[in-house]
Amino acid sequence: MPLTGHPIVTRLTRSMKLNAADLKSLAAIFERDLTFRKREELVVHGSEFRNLCFVKDGYAIRYRLLRSGKRQILKLIMPGDVIGFPVSFFDRSSYAVVATSELTYAVCPFDSYIRLCYEQPQFGLVLSWLAAQEAATYAEHIVNLGRRTPIERLAHLLLEIHARLLEVGRAGETSFELPFSQEVMADALGLSVPHLNRVIQRLRAEQLITSNARFIDLTDLTSLQRLAQYEPMALVPIPVLKPGQ
Repeated sequence: MPLTGHPIVTRLTRSMKLNAADLKSLAAIFERDLTFRKREELVVHGSEFRNLCFVKDGYAIRYRLLRSGKRQILKLIMPGDVIGFPVSFFDRSSYAVVATSELTYAVCPFDSYIRLCYEQPQFGLVLSWLAAQEAATYAEHIVNLGRRTPIERLAHLLLEIHARLLEVGRAGETSFELPFSQEVMADALGLSVPHLNRVIQRLRAEQLITSNARFIDLTDLTSLQRLAQYEPMALVPIPVLKPGQ
């Protein structure tokens, strides 16, 4: 299965040098592309899931539904992300994943990826790099929910979404199409929809963003970063060892 133009290649090549042979080895373990409809579940809470699924197009959410009926969104899933990470490392899933738009991903059996890592250890390394990036994102979400004010939370999340879309060529330098509804954003930030709407109006009133429908322009990027205490971080490339090292 050819990987030309796949956003996961964009992400991987930012961390690791991949030649044509490397890409061919990776493509060889992908079984097929699958497409899901909006609101279709990709991962069921409590079920076994043993695939790594590399998102090509579309959006989804990883979430936990509590007995009270309240939903906490753990991750906003975008092109270039990997579904099945970390659930494939455990005997069953402690969360669910549902598509929030039509979504297409390339399916790779978990065991096939493990075999590839034994044969070409650099692919194990690059998964560690992606895990480090995801851990840093989770840490910021904890700070959001625990210590940032609602307006700081929203500012930080908008900056994160923009950075992640920009990384895979799906955003402009200061603008992007917001791919998630206010309901999704509210559940990611621990807010009600009316409260979220009021916070959006504050960001507009303070001329930090402008918006038209779902098109967002980060009008004053520096001030928005200062408000959110947002600190952009770039992954360092995987070191290339020279012969004899």
